Amino acid sequence: MRRLPAGGDIDRSRPLRFRYDGRALTGFTGDTLASALLGAGVDVIGTSVSLGRPRGIISAGLEESSGFAQVARAGATEPLVRMSTLPLYAGLEAEGGSRIVKGYLRDGPDDGRFDKRFAHCDLLVVGAGPAGLAAALLASRAGARVMLVEADVVAGGALLRDADTVDGQPAAAWVSNASATLHNSGTLVLTSATAAVALDQNGMIVAQRIGANRAVSEAGGLPEQRLWHVRARAIILATGALERPIVFQDNDRPGIMLTGAARAYLRRFALAPDRGLVFTATDDGYRAALDWHAAGVVVPGIVDPRAASTGDLPARARAAGLRLFAESVVEGTSADGSGRLCAARVRGPRGVVEVECDVLAVSGGFEPTLGLHQQLRGATRYDARLGAAVPATPLPGQWIAGAANGCMTTRDALADGARAAREALRSCGIDVPGTACPTPESPALLEGAHEVIWRVVAPDGDESRSFVDLHRDTTVSGLVRAVGAGIDHIEHVKRYTLVGTGVEQGRSAKTNAGAITASLTGRPVADVGTSGSRPPTEPLTFRILSGRAQGPMYEPVRTTALHESHAALGAIFEPAAQWMRASRYPRAGETLRETVHRESLAVRGAVGIVDVSTLGKIDVRGPDATWFLDRLYANDVGRVAVGKARYSALCHLDGSLLDDGVVIRIAEQRYFVTTSTGHAATVVEWMEEWLQTEWPERRVWVTPVTERFSTIAIAGPKARALVARLAPAMEVGNAEFPFLAVRHGTVAGVEGAQVARVSFSGELAYEVSVPWALGPIIWRAALTQGEDLGVTPYGLDTLQALRIEKGYIIVGQDTEALSTPYDAGLGWMISAKKDFVGRRTLDRRASQRDGRQQLVGIAAADRETCLVEGCALVRAPGESPQSIEGHITSGCWSATLGRHVGLALVAGGRRRHGETLYATLGDSGAQVTVVDPVHYDAVGARRDG
Repeated sequence: MRRLPAGGDIDRSRPLRFRYDGRALTGFTGDTLASALLGAGVDVIGTSVSLGRPRGIISAGLEESSGFAQVARAGATEPLVRMSTLPLYAGLEAEGGSRIVKGYLRDGPDDGRFDKRFAHCDLLVVGAGPAGLAAALLASRAGARVMLVEADVVAGGALLRDADTVDGQPAAAWVSNASATLHNSGTLVLTSATAAVALDQNGMIVAQRIGANRAVSEAGGLPEQRLWHVRARAIILATGALERPIVFQDNDRPGIMLTGAARAYLRRFALAPDRGLVFTATDDGYRAALDWHAAGVVVPGIVDPRAASTGDLPARARAAGLRLFAESVVEGTSADGSGRLCAARVRGPRGVVEVECDVLAVSGGFEPTLGLHQQLRGATRYDARLGAAVPATPLPGQWIAGAANGCMTTRDALADGARAAREALRSCGIDVPGTACPTPESPALLEGAHEVIWRVVAPDGDESRSFVDLHRDTTVSGLVRAVGAGIDHIEHVKRYTLVGTGVEQGRSAKTNAGAITASLTGRPVADVGTSGSRPPTEPLTFRILSGRAQGPMYEPVRTTALHESHAALGAIFEPAAQWMRASRYPRAGETLRETVHRESLAVRGAVGIVDVSTLGKIDVRGPDATWFLDRLYANDVGRVAVGKARYSALCHLDGSLLDDGVVIRIAEQRYFVTTSTGHAATVVEWMEEWLQTEWPERRVWVTPVTERFSTIAIAGPKARALVARLAPAMEVGNAEFPFLAVRHGTVAGVEGAQVARVSFSGELAYEVSVPWALGPIIWRAALTQGEDLGVTPYGLDTLQALRIEKGYIIVGQDTEALSTPYDAGLGWMISAKKDFVGRRTLDRRASQRDGRQQLVGIAAADRETCLVEGCALVRAPGESPQSIEGHITSGCWSATLGRHVGLALVAGGRRRHGETLYATLGDSGAQVTVVDPVHYDAVGARRDG
C-alpha cells in the first residue's frame, strides 16, 4: 500500500520516527503501528508461527491474527501487542512476532508503572460504535452515571470508516459531537481499553493502555496500563461485529485483508493500493471498491459469488463503471519473490482469469462479537441469514445491542442501542422520557441478500494452503485430518488442530472452522456451532494484574520479632508460608553444605537455638474445649493433664492428614495448640467451620495467637544446662521436667514465659514462648549465656536436615492428598476409644491396605548421591515401561551420618525395608535402599533423656 498525498485523520505536520526489526522508519501522529508500517512500504511484517510463511496485516482492529509485535519501552518489553490497535509514538521500538515465537524475549527488570482503579456506575457500555454511542448518549441525558469503554484509540467504531450520515451530519462529525456531549455530561469514556474479563452479570475487568500508547518522554507520571474493576447496575454489550474472511488457497499472502480494514486504512490513514481487487459475498464489501475508486485507485473488479446483486451499493458500483465478476470466486492467489500478493485467480461461469492486484479485500460477511457474552455461558443461536451465531437470551443485568445483536446497518444499530439503554435504565429505576432522549437517525440503505460462503475448494485438491486460522497456521487439510480421525465435536476439533487457541482466540477463524467441520461431517452448521471463548478476551500482562503491588509488596511478607537479630548474625533468608525465615547463618567462605554441616553437628554435639515463632499457635478455651479438641484430633488429647503436652494430628473427613502439631493443656478449660507454619490459617478455619456449622451449641472460643508469642527452640545435649542458666528458678531435671511437660516461669528476666519440652530435632529440646516483642531478649540471653557451651544459631536448612534424620514429617511435603496417619507412620496415635473427624474412613479396609503409599526412609548407595525431592523411585532404571513405586519427599546431607538420606512414599513401603530401588535423576538412576524412616536414635534416648 502507499500513502496518499492528502486525506485521513493523521497529522502530516508531526512525523514520528520509530524502529521495526532494527529498521528506522517514519510515520505520522494518528497512525497505528500497522498503518505506519504499511505507509512505510513494509507489507511483509514477519513469518507465520508453524510454517514460516510470509504474513502481512489483515485487519485494522481486533480481528488481526498476524500482526503482533514485541514492544520495548525504557528497558522493559511487552510481547504480543496487536499492531492494528497500537498508536504510533516517537521512539517506538518493535520487533515482529516471528522472533517472539522462536523464544526471543528480553530479560532484565521491568520498570514500567502499572495501576488499578475501581469504578461504580449505573450503566456500563462496552463498545463505542454507533450502538454504544447511542446508548451512552441516551443514558447520560437521562441523568444516569455512565461509563463507556472502547478498545480503539478513538470512539466511533464502524462510523469512522463508513460514508454514512447520522442526524444529517457526516458520521465522523456526529461521532465528534457525541464524544464532546458525553465528556461535558460527566460520562467516563475509556479509550484504548479492552473489556477483558466478564466477572459476572454486573462486573467487568477492563484493561486500559495509557502511558504504553505514548512516548516515554510524554508519558510523564502516567501508568503504562491500568486495570479497572467496574461494578455496574446494568451492562450493555455493544461490542460490534467482526468481519469474516473467506477460506481459499493461498489466502494468507501479505496484501490480502478484510474489506473493512481496507476502508479503515483509506479513510483514517490515507493508505491505498495501486490495484485493489474486492472479493465479497455481501453488499457491504462494495464500499471498499467504491471508496478506492473515489480515491483514484485502479479497481480491476469486484468478485461476487451471487448471481445478482440488487442492493444500492452494487448499483452505485455499476454506475461508477466498476467491473463485476458475478457468480465468481477467488480460488487462489500468486505472489512475487518476497511472498507478497501480485495476482488473484478468479473462477467464474466463463472459466478462470488471473487478475493483477497488490491488495485483495475479502468479506465473507459479519458476525456478532460475543466473547464476553460467552464467558458468562450466555446462550447463542445460529442465524442462517448472517451465517453466524447471534445472542439468544441476554443474561440478567446484561443487554446486547447493535451489530453484536445482529443489527448490521448503521440505522438499525443506532435504534438498537437506544432500545437497550431504555430497557437497562428502566431496570435501574431510571425514567427515560422519549422527547428528551431522541434516538439518532441514519438513512436506510437497500441491501441485497447475503451469500453465506465459508470456503472455496482448492482447484488442485491441495487444501494444505487454504488457511482457516492464520495465527495458528490451521488449514482445511488439518480439519480434514481431525474429522478423519473420528473427531467431530468442535471443541475437540479445536484442540486437535489448535484452531482458535492463539492469543486472539480465533476471532476471525472459529465460525469458518465450525462451518467447514459441519460440511466435512455432513451436519447442519447450527448443530456443530463454534468453539467457546475464554477470559481474558485480550492478552493481559502479568504486571497489570498486580498493579503497584510488586516486588516485596506482591504478597504479604511477615517477619518475626527476631528478624533483625538474624540479619545481624548474617542470616540468609527464604520465604516460608509468607514468612521470611532464616535458612542458615553462613560464616565467611562457607558453602551451603558446609554451613548446614556445622550447624547440625553443633545441635547434635552441644546446643543450638532456632527461631520457630512462625509455628501456628491457637488459644482454645471454654467449658467444651476438651470435648471439641477430642472430636477433631485423632488421639486422646482430652486425657492430657494440665501442664502436659501431646503430639497430635488432624484429619480431613476422608481420613487424610490435614496437619500435625502439639496440644498443650494450660488449664482445665484452656489449651495452647500449635500447628505447622504452612497450615496455621487452615487449622483455624477448620476449627471455626466445625464450631459454626456442626457444633454451634458448644461453648468454645478459638483465637489465633501466632503473632502474640515469639518462640525459640533450644536443642542439643547441653540444652538443659543452658535453660537452667536462663531460668534458674525452674526445675529442669529430667525427673522434674520430663519430655512433653510444660512449665511457666521467668526466663532471662521475662516473667510468664512458657517452656515446653518438645522436640523437632530429635535432641533434648525446650521451646520457650514469650510475648512477641520480648523474643529478642531470650535470643540474646541464650547466645550470651551459652557461649561457653558452644551455642550455635541454626536455620531452616539445618532444621530440615535434623528432622529428616529423625523421620519427622511435614504434612503436605512428606504426605500426599490422600495420605492417612497410617501411611505416614502415625498409626500409633490413633485412639481406639473415641470418635473423631475422619475416623469412619480410617476404619475402612481400603485405608489400611498394605499396598498404599507409605512413609519410608531411603539411603543412597553412594554416600555422595544427592536425593532430590520429587524424584520418582523405580525398580530398575532401564525398564520400559517404568513401574513407579513411589517418590522422594525429602532429602538432605546428614552431617551426623556422613551421607545423603531422605524420606519417601513407597507403595507398601513398610514391608519393603532393605529393598533396592532407583531414584530417577536425569537419564540415569541412583541406587537407594529402603530403610526405616528414623535414620538416627531410633529409640529416642537423646530426646527423652
